[in-house]
Amino acid sequence: MAQTGNKKRATSISSQNKTSQNASIAPTTRDVKILKEDEMDFLLIDDVKIPIISDISPFLPVGNLQLVFIGGGNIFNPTQKPLAKVTSTMLNHGTKKLGNIGFADLLESKAVEIDSQVGQSSLTIEVNFLKEYEDFAYEQLYNLLNDPNLTESTLKQVKDKLQAALMSKQTDFDYQAATLLNQNIFANTPLAYPALGNKSSEIESITLKDIKSYLQENITISRAIIVVGGDLNLQSSLQKLLPLFDSLPKGHKIDIPSYKVKTSTLKTLKKDTQQAFIYFASPLNITNLRNDGYKAQVAGFILGSSGFGSRLMEEIRVKRGLAYSAYMYPNLSRIQTSFFGHIQTALDKQDETIKLTQEIIRDFIRNGATQEELDSAKQFIIGSRPLKEETLSQRLQAKFMNYYNGLPINYKDEFIENIKNLDLKTLNEFILSHSEIANLTFSVVTNSSK
Repeated sequence: MAQTGNKKRATSISSQNKTSQNASIAPTTRDVKILKEDEMDFLLIDDVKIPIISDISPFLPVGNLQLVFIGGGNIFNPTQKPLAKVTSTMLNHGTKKLGNIGFADLLESKAVEIDSQVGQSSLTIEVNFLKEYEDFAYEQLYNLLNDPNLTESTLKQVKDKLQAALMSKQTDFDYQAATLLNQNIFANTPLAYPALGNKSSEIESITLKDIKSYLQENITISRAIIVVGGDLNLQSSLQKLLPLFDSLPKGHKIDIPSYKVKTSTLKTLKKDTQQAFIYFASPLNITNLRNDGYKAQVAGFILGSSGFGSRLMEEIRVKRGLAYSAYMYPNLSRIQTSFFGHIQTALDKQDETIKLTQEIIRDFIRNGATQEELDSAKQFIIGSRPLKEETLSQRLQAKFMNYYNGLPINYKDEFIENIKNLDLKTLNEFILSHSEIANLTFSVVTNSSK
């Protein structure tokens, strides 16, 4: 274990320390320290402030905890190694002491779920539990992080599973087209590299040493964000989690990079398919999601994200019958902002569909939206927004994404008010000022005879 903190924090999830073999966590004698700054709470451990995103609700006797570690995502993979995906999958195979099946049986006996997932920039370990088993759930999370099942036999199982998943992608033409597009528009950046890698040999190349290095670098308190909710007492829950954080090294923070979409020429991949899978993207040059994000969402809804009724669907499918589906929507995050779309069409309609898509978007930039389209978009977006934050998991996800993207934690009301007040002149000025949306790059999976 690299000494990323002081001696007090010399333990790590791969050190196999003695405490990881205990049946329960020794409670800490010190009180939890919570710092409030504006609308945010932070857990103070030594000189580290761990962000807390919470939604405490008594409606159901359940709890949800997510530990998000910034830096554990796919964009931080070593060159040509899908390390993040392999490591997160390893964490779903129990502890070394109990093994995969033994640990799973133990969790099932108390209806506790622990799941590790990897995103573009982070590794997330999520725990779901009944309120009465909160202590047990935290104890098993502690055991997992201090005694993960890092063995050669487990690594082989994980490799076999992921290699099979990668092989199955060879006939997933949506995946193939999306991957080809990312390799095109994000060439020579980490976003061009798929989570599973490009070849089976890249999965095979990963070693236990790679995984241990990944874990000791990323599972640290400096990279952690706490997302917690349910029928819980926040102060009490954080107090119970202190021993877990005490077992982790301090580490160091990492900056999240951002990337721009590069406009490029059309790329084609020949496959044994009966349809053409057209994927496309364009830049969206906005720097302030709070000021411009809601305008981009309305523009995207009108242009292509609303399905039937959108410009693309009406012109391409309804009026001309060129495609089975046609969508385009904005990607809005701190990593990249862009427009992304996909169309599925008949092989002999491929070229005509691409040409028409370009014409529709150029016309949209020139002439903007209509009042009827804006009114329809407002009605749907405002009406559906509460439904997107109806469940506990949805509310926690929304709050986390707001924090991640530099927005207020409770952004929903401001967002709805912005949509209500958006007038046609402002929307069309926004659309006209972003002519880069028409700079489309296409990637197509089509038949070898085409």
